[in-house]
Amino acid sequence: MIDTEFKAKFDNIQRLFDRCINHAYETLERSIYMKSKYLNAEEMEKLERQEYIRIADELASLYMRYSVLSEIQRCYFIHNFFWESGFYESIKPDEKRKYLTFSVTSFEYSQYEQDNTAYDEELPYFSVVVRAIVLEKYLAYLREKKEEEPQIVVEQSQEEINVEQEQPIIQPQKVVRPVTDDENPFESVLNDGQMTLLVECINEVKLFNASVSIDDFKAILACKPNAILKSKNNRHLAYLFSGLYYRDLITPNWQSVIANNQLFISSQKDNYLNQSDLSSAANSVKDIEIRGKYATIERYLKQVKKL
Repeated sequence: MIDTEFKAKFDNIQRLFDRCINHAYETLERSIYMKSKYLNAEEMEKLERQEYIRIADELASLYMRYSVLSEIQRCYFIHNFFWESGFYESIKPDEKRKYLTFSVTSFEYSQYEQDNTAYDEELPYFSVVVRAIVLEKYLAYLREKKEEEPQIVVEQSQEEINVEQEQPIIQPQKVVRPVTDDENPFESVLNDGQMTLLVECINEVKLFNASVSIDDFKAILACKPNAILKSKNNRHLAYLFSGLYYRDLITPNWQSVIANNQLFISSQKDNYLNQSDLSSAANSVKDIEIRGKYATIERYLKQVKKL
């Protein structure tokens, strides 16, 4: 009963964080969106570059000033970060007591909006945690916008086009790959029927630069891929793997498994997907509108869960 009450207390505090974070983040996102309506492409690119540098500098300053934010930096993209991260464990005993004794019903959003630090005495570091997560999410948003910018199209000869078509899979260039003794690094509980559906999904949405077979997918789950595939959209990939995790079909540590075993090449660049790429992509799709390829992936995930 005590554990249940303890978790309920954390959930209530998490809801306070979420409301303040979402409001601030949506304000930033809406601001730059409105500016994009009045600026040309070159002006917008310059503005976004300036924004990115400014936000990165502010984040660095926050992390240098508040060491307790180190856990937030690692876990900001997790939905229930207050419970899952080590933030609570990293603060002082008297600060912990303040969180446990705080009455959530006493929190006035209007007062917080007037002064973001209004509750920092009762909830230590509340405003800086909110600010850090808002800025992390905003940086991720700006990175994704940069990835989505149309590339300059250069006319290719027919010979170059044929070469591209003949080489859809990027092969590793004598890279010594990590060796894993774990037979099931993703902690997958997927059966053959579920994996067949997922392969159909992957090929339908063109998740990679080449189609995959059921054997290819099994090899990926074993972290012994038959070939190194390039992600065509990191967010689509993150949405699929996040969906599998949320349905308890793979490990919550899927990002580190992919990164540590160098399973995929990142979209828009020729580097292996790292954990920073994956966390940014996963964060950006948490509250995304389910349409287009996201709707297709979601439909398959629902079918997979039923099998």
